[in-house]
Amino acid sequence: MKSFVGTVMLLLGIGLLLPACAGSQGDLTGPVISDISTSDKVVVISDCLATSVTITARVSDASNVKSVLLWVRVGSDQPFASSNMNLQNDIYAAKVKGADLQGHGYGAMEFYITAEDEAGNKSESPHDDSVQFLPCVNN
Repeated sequence: MKSFVGTVMLLLGIGLLLPACAGSQGDLTGPVISDISTSDKVVVISDCLATSVTITARVSDASNVKSVLLWVRVGSDQPFASSNMNLQNDIYAAKVKGADLQGHGYGAMEFYITAEDEAGNKSESPHDDSVQFLPCVNN
């Protein structure tokens, strides 16, 4: 009888601990990255219009967003460079200047966004190459 009572007590204890352990893990999903947009589809070096492009996105998470980064490159053989996106009126935004892209050729500017929440979960947006980095030609 003692072993039966001990087994019941052990099982009750485990039953009480399991929900507490599950709650300590909390959020297991990364932030949601949505509504990505660009201020223009062309960016050029200095001395022309469209010398920069602003990329914006909504990023939300149940356990608060810790960081949001914009990753950019021109040319598929080049590494991505990152910059912080800043929160402005519930939208994360980062500006890419044409002058910062110089020296890597011209063509599609590929970018994507990563986000991390306070629990350490990470998310990545799809890659986008809809912005063109072009030389400035003044007539």
